[in-house]
Amino acid sequence: MKAMRAIRAEISLALRAGAIAAAALLPWAASPSVAQEWRGWNIHAGDYPNGRGMDRFGELVAQRTNNRIRMRTYHSAQLGQQDEAIQQMRLGSIDFGNFNLSPFNNLAPSTNVVTLPFLFRNVAHSHAAIDGVAGEEIAKDLEAIGIIALAWYDGGARSMYTTRPVRTPADLRGMKIRVQTSDLWIDLVRALGANPTPLPFGEVFTSLQSGVIDGAENNFPSYESTRHFEVARFYSTTEHSNVPEVLAVSRQRWQRLNEAERNILRDAARESATFQRQLWAEREQVSRQRVIAGGATVIEITDRTPWSQLMEPVYAKYAATPRLAGMVQAIRALP
Repeated sequence: MKAMRAIRAEISLALRAGAIAAAALLPWAASPSVAQEWRGWNIHAGDYPNGRGMDRFGELVAQRTNNRIRMRTYHSAQLGQQDEAIQQMRLGSIDFGNFNLSPFNNLAPSTNVVTLPFLFRNVAHSHAAIDGVAGEEIAKDLEAIGIIALAWYDGGARSMYTTRPVRTPADLRGMKIRVQTSDLWIDLVRALGANPTPLPFGEVFTSLQSGVIDGAENNFPSYESTRHFEVARFYSTTEHSNVPEVLAVSRQRWQRLNEAERNILRDAARESATFQRQLWAEREQVSRQRVIAGGATVIEITDRTPWSQLMEPVYAKYAATPRLAGMVQAIRALP
């Protein structure tokens, strides 16, 4: 009888060991739970490159977790304007989102660097910076305020668009230009001699239409998709900024994931960023042609030196610490 009990005990131990080993091979078996429904924020329409990139992100995550993590993106700022959504992300009531980095300028110091005017030579230079040294520093600062950066979307070259022609900085003097809620953007526009006017993005059209503002600044796809070209007919290619955008998740949600889930999210986010950047390049060309066909005048700024020379006070203020100055130097040194 003792021998039989010993044999049964050995069999029981072997079965438990086998179950543990099998569980180790399955990332979900170690911590089973019900399906998760995630809410995502996006300021743009669903067919915009960013919206399609976010939808691709959600599809990849659902596939690779066997629908255990299901993501729904609420496009067109359905969950609030950008500043509100950032706060909701920090609190954990929004699970993921795609944000321009400018609204983080007052919260995460390193985001000021990639917002600095005339820093990037071209799109490839911007991608190299944000995928490398700049992105690493920004991710640290975002995590400190409750947001986990997963990948970087293309935000496009931003230029001025106005209700009357602008060819030189002198043409901007006294004009009321909409800016994002950021001290850096306010100082940038002020350095050009214009009057910065912070407004939510959703209020720009009516503010241009009513004369509350005389202009704004953004990329071709935003200028076109919002139909701002109907009320601000002149687009001057200052290309003063090429601020990247972040695809991120709430730190509160991130902390509840295991390492296998985190890896899936990271990989899916990077793949969605590659997809978004391809769409963005195509959309820029299409949007440019659409606004011209719609009656807008594109004013080509070929010499940006008079513009960039006015930015010295902005650099002195926002890249003053050794850390931020070092980021600027490292970005400029990139091939």
